[in-house]
Amino acid sequence: MDTAQQGLPVVIHLASIASYDDMSNEPIQLMTTGRFFPGEDFSILRYQESQQDEDTGETIQADIQLVLKKHQVTMNRTGDFSTTMLFQRNKRFETRYQTPFGDMDMAVYTREVRWDEAPDGGKVHLRYELNMQGHYASTNEMNLEYWKQ
Repeated sequence: MDTAQQGLPVVIHLASIASYDDMSNEPIQLMTTGRFFPGEDFSILRYQESQQDEDTGETIQADIQLVLKKHQVTMNRTGDFSTTMLFQRNKRFETRYQTPFGDMDMAVYTREVRWDEAPDGGKVHLRYELNMQGHYASTNEMNLEYWKQ
């Protein structure tokens, strides 16, 4: 199998913050490894994300796939908490958020979306508002950098 099919190994640094109206901000930082699949019209970045549930202490794992285009990012998240989110500047995307406790309506309104590619890696920047069950939930900012190994 060639490198294009297996993907290029990458190191990923993810910094994300969720801002809420009535609560403190929740920053998340993650360092992990993944695979980058370069393409002509779009590229794909895959990695696993692990977080500890603050209430139960359990580790929640998800497989993340980012489909990267010049002015659009699609995030597919599979695991205990699954969803697909489409990020396009000044556009609203409605979807379902699947959880072990039941499905919820979710909407994303994207303020900023940027993917910058470089020979040794790249950067993804997202800023968006999140609505759950028809109500404002948070404003989120995500900065992800990846480097080819």
